[in-house]
Amino acid sequence: MRVINIVDSVEQINYGIWHAVTANACLLANKNIITELWYPEKPFNAIPDVVNVPLTSLSLTGLKQEMANRKLDPEEDIIVTHGAWSYATRWGAGLKKQGFKWIYVPHGMLEPWPLQQKRIKKALYLHLIEKRLANHADCIKAVSMPESVNLRQFFKPSLIQFIPNGVRYDDAPPDFQGRRKPLRYLFLSRLHHKKNLVALATAWLQSGLNNKPEVEFVIAGPDEGELDKLNTLLLQSSNMKYIGSIYDEKKDQLFKRSTFYVLPSFSEGLPTSLLEAMSFGLVPIITEGCNLPEVFSQQLGVKVNTDLNSIQAALEATSQWDAQKIAETGSRARQFIKERFSLEAITNSQIALFSKLNMANSVNVIK
Repeated sequence: MRVINIVDSVEQINYGIWHAVTANACLLANKNIITELWYPEKPFNAIPDVVNVPLTSLSLTGLKQEMANRKLDPEEDIIVTHGAWSYATRWGAGLKKQGFKWIYVPHGMLEPWPLQQKRIKKALYLHLIEKRLANHADCIKAVSMPESVNLRQFFKPSLIQFIPNGVRYDDAPPDFQGRRKPLRYLFLSRLHHKKNLVALATAWLQSGLNNKPEVEFVIAGPDEGELDKLNTLLLQSSNMKYIGSIYDEKKDQLFKRSTFYVLPSFSEGLPTSLLEAMSFGLVPIITEGCNLPEVFSQQLGVKVNTDLNSIQAALEATSQWDAQKIAETGSRARQFIKERFSLEAITNSQIALFSKLNMANSVNVIK
């Protein structure tokens, strides 16, 4: 079996989407399932157990050419398109017409907040094109429980299935005590206005934590339009810093040196960086828009609103937590990720879905 994953970009800014495609490729390969990653042509490093397929044309003619080049077979190959508003949905619908099973994954792009951005343009495209095409999919995959509920306004509930993204889990226990000097707060995500970073940085400046040597606020991630505003704020603090984009082992080391993960977003699908942070035992300080309600219901972290006062209050309150409370909360967060979001658990759910679709294909062929 092959899983053909079609994404609109493999830029680092789009890491959360294409990394979700490739993270468990090794585990799928162990089950004789090949992972292919199709993307608009650009230089892109090889990923173990992933077949890279750079696309020279995003037209339907280009699709026909790639179908021939890759020898696609509707009895063996499953199509998964990632995101909305791009050629990927058109290609998914085109392949569905050719008899392929198609999984449509919007990755939070149809959530209420993003639909309000460029509202008229998105509403027209959604109702005239995106929804009409996606309704032909065999499965609409939600990456969070809130998203699975919100998608029901656009698609039949029977089409929607919740399978979140998975992350690696390190069995080595964290050194919670060693993370307290300094007590480090971490924002690790795109510098995009929906992440509400400017409000977070402003709340830091207004809090009692600003300029205190025993605490630190580290901001990491690629810029997507917020860095100029952030730089003005950074000049006003001696213990808030921006370190740029960070990946792989350097990112892991940063997680191991941090205590709190802060993401006061207006909207998310389900942020991979949040799951990664919790897997390292960081205590999340997040909004409902991060789409992980279990953080609040199971007391795995701290809930904030998107306004300055709420963020400031959370920063100041958590800075008073003692070592035991931090360790207990971080340990529960780690265990939650291990049980619900480990790559092994998510891979098993994916394989079950692929097998179900393949079985349905076989029945259709027999008929």
